[in-house]
Amino acid sequence: MVRNVVFIFMVTLLSATAVSASRGTVPGVPDLPKRSRSIGYAFDGRLENGVLLRETPFVRYTPEYARLGGHFYGTWELVQLIHRAAYRVAQRVPGARLSVGELSKERGGRIAGHHSHQSGRDVDLAFYMTDASGRPYDPWAFAEFDRNGIGRPPNQMLRFDDRRNWELVQRLITDGDARVQYIFVSNALKTRLLNEGMRRGASPTVMRRARTVLMQPSHGHPHGNHFHVRIYCSPANRPRCQDRAPFHPWYPGTPPLLATQ
Repeated sequence: MVRNVVFIFMVTLLSATAVSASRGTVPGVPDLPKRSRSIGYAFDGRLENGVLLRETPFVRYTPEYARLGGHFYGTWELVQLIHRAAYRVAQRVPGARLSVGELSKERGGRIAGHHSHQSGRDVDLAFYMTDASGRPYDPWAFAEFDRNGIGRPPNQMLRFDDRRNWELVQRLITDGDARVQYIFVSNALKTRLLNEGMRRGASPTVMRRARTVLMQPSHGHPHGNHFHVRIYCSPANRPRCQDRAPFHPWYPGTPPLLATQ
């Protein structure tokens, strides 16, 4: 009888945790304040009431950026997206934490080394990676990978973690609250991720969305050492928050260019 009660309690607890995560909360992460406002464009804007992304059992700061003080503020939509995605990966493939680079300053504005990241809607995420024996590896800094998923010198002992990185991408692009516009990544790694998605039996809808969102920038850094994720403006932040094309079918609301026609 006691064993049955304990079993029922554990099932109930796990079910409650799953429901909680699906509703936008993550175990160990307090409710986030929702007063943040993204103002202007991602490349020419600012942030009001920025929300600090905190480290958790599923999220860590990439030490290279933390050592310099780091800029770990974003809109609450972006911060909760990062927490939910990292938690999803930890559930599906336990044993690793998501290493986060920079988001924005507390009040937004320009950050050295970035063209965007100005209004709380951009984040750089290190790839999940393993050592040569397959053990999860927490990087000190972003590591560059070639098309074969092998780290480029001096990180040739590292491997691109196809499964965890695909789980991350899949969770990011299917979030119902924070709608992802871009995930910048090199073409070679995009191919690896799409192949992993097909191996994992991802739905045609998810695959179409991944093919659309994953892209190598047309100029500048090819993003072979990290993901750069950008989300659209929250409808609550408009019209002070401004998006630019492309406006994907999952854009939240009426695209600005269409709204003026």
